[in-house]
Amino acid sequence: MTTSPNPTPAGWYPDPSGAPVQRYFDGSDWTQHWAPLVSDAEREEQLNVAVANDVALGARVLSRSRFQAVLLYSGGLSGAAHVVFALLSIFTCGLFLIVWIIAGATSNERRVILTVDANGTVVRA
Repeated sequence: MTTSPNPTPAGWYPDPSGAPVQRYFDGSDWTQHWAPLVSDAEREEQLNVAVANDVALGARVLSRSRFQAVLLYSGGLSGAAHVVFALLSIFTCGLFLIVWIIAGATSNERRVILTVDANGTVVRA
């Protein structure tokens, strides 16, 4: 029994007959499962909707391409808060420094990457 060194993994691929659809390859043979191709414009629109939903929930867009966006959910200290904490630390001879360290250490910030794959599915990472 011989196996090919790089077998094609199971997944959705352009139809080998050239039809404008995707067809599922199970790792050894083409199945009868079909899916329409998603246009680039549809993928961009799906990303627009997903980004708009996250922005409405408080996210900020850090970067964006046609089919991917990096969002930031921030619960951390603002730049102005850092300035105020620095001044308070100076005026209290460093006593306020412990409050600043605790506030900075407990602030939560998370990044979310939204990607729209070729099938039009929005993937969150």
